[in-house]
Amino acid sequence: MSNIPIIAYGLVGLGAGGLLNVLADYLPRRELPGGPVCAFCKRPHPWPNWLAISGYLLTGGRCTRCGARLPLRHLLTELASALLFAFLWQHYGPSPRLFFETLYTAIFILLFVIDLEHRLILHVTTLPAIVLAVVGSFFLARQGYTWRLSLLGGGIGFLLALGMYLFGRLFIRLTERIRGQEIGQVAFGFGDVTLMTFMGLVVGFPNVIFALLLGVLLGGAGGGIYWLIRAVIRRDYSLFTPIPYGPFLIASGWSFMIWGQEILRWY
Repeated sequence: MSNIPIIAYGLVGLGAGGLLNVLADYLPRRELPGGPVCAFCKRPHPWPNWLAISGYLLTGGRCTRCGARLPLRHLLTELASALLFAFLWQHYGPSPRLFFETLYTAIFILLFVIDLEHRLILHVTTLPAIVLAVVGSFFLARQGYTWRLSLLGGGIGFLLALGMYLFGRLFIRLTERIRGQEIGQVAFGFGDVTLMTFMGLVVGFPNVIFALLLGVLLGGAGGGIYWLIRAVIRRDYSLFTPIPYGPFLIASGWSFMIWGQEILRWY
């Protein structure tokens, strides 16, 4: 099989990564997306530098207006999108599943980047994603996945995540009362509830339960590493310092979207 379609789809992913970078820059500021601008001088990039990879190749990774270094996140997002899009084509070939899971992958990347940078999971992203996943469930019938299992997975994901969210709020309230000190932020916010609803629709039932479990385990491992770095090495860790849970749930959800049946058989 020729590698040309895989490379071509990877290039589509590269362009999609540029678009995701623009959305990740504007949406957390509650602004309508515009053209790519420098994060420092706020002036528009010339069109050859709209993609970070071309900016790194043509200008050494610096803004042509002010000379500031371009954010590494822009380059990594584009490369990750290109690799994942190429993988999806190689894995599925042209099919409805390729179409919908490409869109789901782009959404996962956007959610991952924004939550990692801003500790935000925005409803403006997750709510349209939920609608898309409901529509997609009627086109992606396969072994272990039907529209009924998809809707059931979305409902269970919502309820499980809502329970975790409410428990977290209660725990914070009780802790604030005992300590007499406001904590404010919680590790598991309502954005995670909408994320889990989207994930449940994408992976279906019973995969959503295992995806949530894997996400929690990954989050615990990530939190342990974060604690080790902050408490042991940097010595500035607070017990209630929140870490973004979304990236761990997203990594788990994307894995179950691609290999859900294989993971369950292995389990």
